[in-house]
Amino acid sequence: MKKNILLLLVLAAAVAFVAWKLQKNKSELTAKAALSQVSRAHIPVEIVHPTMENLSTSLEAEGVFMPFKEMLVISETAGRVLEVFKDKGDWVNEGDLLAKVDDEMLQIELEATSANLAKLQKDRGRVANLIEGEAVSKSKIEEVDLGILAAEAKIKGLKKQISKTSLTAPMTGTIGLRFIERGSVIGPGIQVAAMANLQKLLLHVKVTEQDILAVKKGQTVQIKADVFKEKTFSGRVTNIALKADNTFNYDVEIEVANTSSRDLLGGMHGSAVFSLGFARQSMILPRRAIAGSLQDGKIFVVKNDSIAAEKTIEIGRQQGEKVEIRGGLALDEKVVLSGQSNLADGAKVKITN
Repeated sequence: MKKNILLLLVLAAAVAFVAWKLQKNKSELTAKAALSQVSRAHIPVEIVHPTMENLSTSLEAEGVFMPFKEMLVISETAGRVLEVFKDKGDWVNEGDLLAKVDDEMLQIELEATSANLAKLQKDRGRVANLIEGEAVSKSKIEEVDLGILAAEAKIKGLKKQISKTSLTAPMTGTIGLRFIERGSVIGPGIQVAAMANLQKLLLHVKVTEQDILAVKKGQTVQIKADVFKEKTFSGRVTNIALKADNTFNYDVEIEVANTSSRDLLGGMHGSAVFSLGFARQSMILPRRAIAGSLQDGKIFVVKNDSIAAEKTIEIGRQQGEKVEIRGGLALDEKVVLSGQSNLADGAKVKITN
């Protein structure tokens, strides 16, 4: 009897515990649901209105310096390299001897062919005398003449091959790389060296369709190099692309004279400052108002003084801390200047300025 009572008490306690636990869980869920219904706090932001301003009469475009002229030295002959006369970093003039390839067999063949030509020329004299005495037919001298022509052609070809065993510089410049050593065996089409001329460089920049009409071939341009903060160089526009790329920008090529010590090197970053000769009035925003990169063109505007809305805009030139807005925004709109990192489309905001 006592065991039954004890069992009932244990069961009653278990039921009471389960009921208490269920009630507690229900209370917690109700509290969370009520919390989720509470409006989030308004995010504080600063705003700015776009303005209409005259952009500067100059345009700065960034680019990369490339050698004015660069070329690979290619072998046109086969054989073993007997001697190498120039090394990496050496300055050479067009036609300077870089290396010499073995031409012994070609020289031997040239001597043999030259001897054969001399014999044929003597034979022609003898045959001519015999023809006068009507001792041989005229066809005999024709055979000798053909032999002479063939020998002369072969000699010309051998001399050309021998000249190709002297590997010379195809341009004036500096040897950047050398791919052969004394004793190397090379063949036609093998790269011997790489050369570049850094007396001049080419700066390739991109200019927008709004400004390209102000850029003229032959125009003088001020050049800056990122590695030389205080030094400027002079450049001249040598080519303007006839067609825009996929981003509606035009490639502009600028020739830049290097210093006597060749301070500028290929691959360095630089910028060109063009004088446009006119001022253009445009809608302007501070760079800080752009959420993310200039390529994305995203901003937040405030609607009804309390709701943030994300917008995509078309961005033009950047001038210092100002950015040109070409489309997608009205002058009377309120643009978020700070606080964008905490915003999402539709977020509630509070204007603090």
